Amino acid sequence: MSDGNKNYRVEHDRDICIGCSACASVCPKYWTMESDGKSDLVGGIDNGDGIQKLGTNKKPLTEDFEANMDAAESCPVNCIHVFEVKEDGTSKDLI
Repeated sequence: MSDGNKNYRVEHDRDICIGCSACASVCPKYWTMESDGKSDLVGGIDNGDGIQKLGTNKKPLTEDFEANMDAAESCPVNCIHVFEVKEDGTSKDLI
């Protein structure tokens, strides 16, 4: 990926996180390790379903796309998902 200015959102399935800290190592602005040994998406919201979300289709993130893609690609259990948000408000799962 080469476009650092994509509209996107991130989801983190914290329940399957194994706490390897790869995401926090490559993208510390958005990822941190918690005392339970799992990572957290900084500023992410969990609505009780175990999925932390940052950005929405209506209010997508616009900065640090590459950094969050790097975090998702570094995850050995694929618990980080990055979605490109299109102009029509739909999204496409990139990872």
